[in-house]
Amino acid sequence: MSKVLSLDTSSKITGYAIYVDGFLRNYSSINKSDIRDADTRMQLMATELIDLIEMEWPDRIVVEETAVTRNAQT
Repeated sequence: MSKVLSLDTSSKITGYAIYVDGFLRNYSSINKSDIRDADTRMQLMATELIDLIEMEWPDRIVVEETAVTRNAQT
């Protein structure tokens, strides 16, 4: 069995999908857009992402390439 965790990261909402043997098993997001303080938001998102990785224990993690922009609204 091969398990892949795919991430679409952002500073406020990070989407993820879990594939098992090439088939989509689950998808959701980590939404911290209601937290204004960036340091707190990033710490909470990182903690939730670590929990997800520990729960799923994927064989591979794929991260979408991030476009860096100034004053992004997402």
